[in-house]
Amino acid sequence: MSRWITAPLCLLAGMLVFSTQAEPLQAIYNDWQVSCDNLNHCVARNSQDGQELVMKITREAGPEGKSSVSIDYQRNSDEQTTDAPIASRLQMNGKTLSFNHREWDTSKKHLSTSNRLVVNDFIEDIREGSSIQLAVKADPSQTVKPVISLKGIKAALLAIDAQQGRVGTKTAWISRGGKPANAVPPAPVSPVLPRFSEPHALSETEISAITQNAATTIENNDCSLDPSEREVHIFALSNDKALMTVNCDMGAYNLYTLGFLVSRQPPYKMDNLALNMPFKLGEDDESPELINADFDPKTGMLSTYDKGRGVGDCGVSSRWLFDGKAFRLAAFASEPSCDGYSRGGEWPVLWVTQVQ
Repeated sequence: MSRWITAPLCLLAGMLVFSTQAEPLQAIYNDWQVSCDNLNHCVARNSQDGQELVMKITREAGPEGKSSVSIDYQRNSDEQTTDAPIASRLQMNGKTLSFNHREWDTSKKHLSTSNRLVVNDFIEDIREGSSIQLAVKADPSQTVKPVISLKGIKAALLAIDAQQGRVGTKTAWISRGGKPANAVPPAPVSPVLPRFSEPHALSETEISAITQNAATTIENNDCSLDPSEREVHIFALSNDKALMTVNCDMGAYNLYTLGFLVSRQPPYKMDNLALNMPFKLGEDDESPELINADFDPKTGMLSTYDKGRGVGDCGVSSRWLFDGKAFRLAAFASEPSCDGYSRGGEWPVLWVTQVQ
């Protein structure tokens, strides 16, 4: 689904290839997940099924890239009101961690900081640890203490160093060297897409002719839905092209759709809709499928939302803008870890653009 990387630390340190447009990165390193978008904005978090404690570390690209650390306690049931905030109960390797309240924002189940120096010191303190645990009162329903595994954190942070060109510089978290901060390359430039020009609306005659001409093609497709249940939608893309979508297969929480580009004049030629990714998704070179697809005729934006499971904590979502000839990727997000953290489609972003 995403570009996975498994490599020893010495190889990761050599990943120093830069251009005006970065290749997104999404990888798992033992118990840590890293996601970097095409502007080299990176996010790392611990990823463990059923976890209650989540640490997230972020860093922007560039010599002065902003960074942050947050820890959240996600237990579903309410704690006893007498329990102290987590900031006073977090321990690493048996020793209580210290959080200065002038430097950290704290609440009962959350703490965070965006102070660059504090972030650097915190990472320095924990990167050699094995785990961070939350000291809790005896609770028969909790057989295991909430824990943040630190297995893989060094590899994850080194991947961020390499992705952002920090290896060997004073700004690196893991592979620090003597090079000055200005040796770190600036953030890549965001791709710019043309604004959609709304065409004149499809006439009833056009819709009828396109639908009749497409009937045979649709009928010959291998769809599980009965022909009577295959909803057909037609949208104007330009004054000579239209988008036709056909509901094809239905799963427990995903609707699979066929897409076609159709000419608006006889002989109403149909071509399968091809969505070409500007970066590689793992080993799969095929075009993304239209899953839970939606098209906005005002903006020319085609959206997809592929849920990995019903609760929506993992999957892939994308948005595609029609540029007058083809659909171009406008946004892409991916959450490969089905661990209950990223609910509601708020998945790690891998691709961002701006519209003219």
